[in-house]
Amino acid sequence: MSMPIPMLRAATLIDPLVQSNFHIEYSVKHTSPLHGHDYYEIFIITAGKCTHIVNGDAQYLEKGAMVFIRPNDTHCYDFYEGEDCQFINVNFYREMVESAFDYFDNSAFAHSLKSPDLSPYIMLPETDLEELINKSAKIQLYTTTDKQKARILARCFLTDALMHYFLDYRNEKKKSMPQWLDLLLTQLQKKENFTAGLVRLNELSDRSSGHLNRVFKQYLRITPTAYINQLRLAYAKNLLLTTNLAIMDIAYEAGFDNLSHFYHLFKDTYGIAPGKIRSR
Repeated sequence: MSMPIPMLRAATLIDPLVQSNFHIEYSVKHTSPLHGHDYYEIFIITAGKCTHIVNGDAQYLEKGAMVFIRPNDTHCYDFYEGEDCQFINVNFYREMVESAFDYFDNSAFAHSLKSPDLSPYIMLPETDLEELINKSAKIQLYTTTDKQKARILARCFLTDALMHYFLDYRNEKKKSMPQWLDLLLTQLQKKENFTAGLVRLNELSDRSSGHLNRVFKQYLRITPTAYINQLRLAYAKNLLLTTNLAIMDIAYEAGFDNLSHFYHLFKDTYGIAPGKIRSR
């Protein structure tokens, strides 16, 4: 009988006043065995090489690799052909990362990081690597002396890290995505379009539902319905945080005609009920 995989909890490991923490791993032999966690994590290889075992598969990483770990990913580290590595590790409350995604106003980008079986990673140029290392170290520096400043620095680090993923994502999509799809996604960012749902999507694309489904799954790894719902949820979340509108009114304003369905999708996406995210 196999042993259950240990689950690390944000409530235990992350300071709620900072909503993030930072540490350095100097060797693979000092890292945790196979584990999962309920928070987001970004780690960057700063020296050497390692094998990253994630969700039952393996990634071979070297200096400059920045890896995005999602809640409920299971992973651990091992030596790579006898070589060891050193890396920095920054953990974040789930809500902090979800809020950071809103800055990019692109649900397909968020989905591209959340959906793959393997944890996404990119290679950082030397100058960007050094910049992120320096920013991350300041989180630890101020955690014990000025928690508010540490929280702000953690958000800055997170936004900068996601920016590198976003630029990589945008470059890859521009190389392969059909021009009509790129234009369609731009049009769908407008409230009057995503709140109108699939009917408007079909009108804007002038393509069959079957063709749209195939193209969305090919390039975005998501269905048209799920893509529209992500845009609606991001809009609803913004209204929850910036207005005093009733939750029912917000759901309808975002394009949902079923309040129960809105609650279910919101909690499934953000890990928290609409009312609770507003109170926080």
